[in-house]
Amino acid sequence: MTANPTIDTPRTAAEEPPMPDRGLHSPGMRDFGPAEMRRFREIERRFLEAVEGSGYLEIRTPTIEPLHLYTAAGTLSPQALERVYSFLDWDGWSGERVVLRPDATVAAARWYVDATRMGAAPIARVAYVAPVYRFAVEGDREVWQCGVELFGPAAAEGDAELLTLASTFLRGLGVADATVDLAHAGLVRAAFAAAGLTPSQQAEAYDLMLEGDAGVTERLAQAHPDQATSLRLLAGVDGSSGGYIQNLRASLVATVPAAAGPLDDLSRAAAALDNAGVPYRVLAATARNFEYYSGVTFRFQQGTGAEARTLLAGGRYDGLTQTLGGEAAPACGWGADLLRLIEVAS
Repeated sequence: MTANPTIDTPRTAAEEPPMPDRGLHSPGMRDFGPAEMRRFREIERRFLEAVEGSGYLEIRTPTIEPLHLYTAAGTLSPQALERVYSFLDWDGWSGERVVLRPDATVAAARWYVDATRMGAAPIARVAYVAPVYRFAVEGDREVWQCGVELFGPAAAEGDAELLTLASTFLRGLGVADATVDLAHAGLVRAAFAAAGLTPSQQAEAYDLMLEGDAGVTERLAQAHPDQATSLRLLAGVDGSSGGYIQNLRASLVATVPAAAGPLDDLSRAAAALDNAGVPYRVLAATARNFEYYSGVTFRFQQGTGAEARTLLAGGRYDGLTQTLGGEAAPACGWGADLLRLIEVAS
């Protein structure tokens, strides 16, 4: 009699499928051998030299940070919080819930709050190279980030400075074909707020947009007919020039007056990219951490379509220092996966 193939039957060792060879390290982690470390240090050195030339000095923050820094309203999104490594830092009969640093910008903002409380200057330009830890079913769970943060200057000068620095740094690595996706978190917020959405509803709708749900704005337009025109216009934001932003202003500000400020910021950012000779396109949204950003957001990419790879991304996050218990300070920054830069650098 032939065994039913749908019924599990004992297998011999020879019949067992081979286990994937992941080495002896934990999933999502990796070793660096001598040759890999030489290349790592080379790109790290080139990054630090490039940004230090513009006044950005290196800092280092702890690998373990208090969980409350990331659960505070206005920091990480619920989707990001679901991926943190959290545990109890035991201390006798008590303890504090802590995390392995999941984001370098929040840690840098916490450093800035502490530094200014100790009398540091209100304008700070800092850089870092540090690992961040985020759970992933596949891929890396330890990601080495290099990045910069600028505290103090307002959007009018800060955004342009960071975009120019990013383009200069990538060109110094030999990346001459980068393009930029440019957006403004405040523009989306203004349109959603004008439609009457609560902050939590705004975040939910924004996430759906980023996930490619093309119908989310149409559903909102039908639910909020008074703002249908502006919501449908927002769904179609996709241009590649300063003139496009001016046309968007003419169409949007009449129904969403609060969009004027974000559009001014976008115009200045676009001008900085024009001056740097970097092509870009203006989108409704680029950044997934909606609670995190307040102004211009951007991502530098190489390639197009399904082959596009993000090399560097960032944006403005005014208010984060206040959320963390410090004084309000204008702030913006960008970060990159250092191992991806190793792949593309010449």
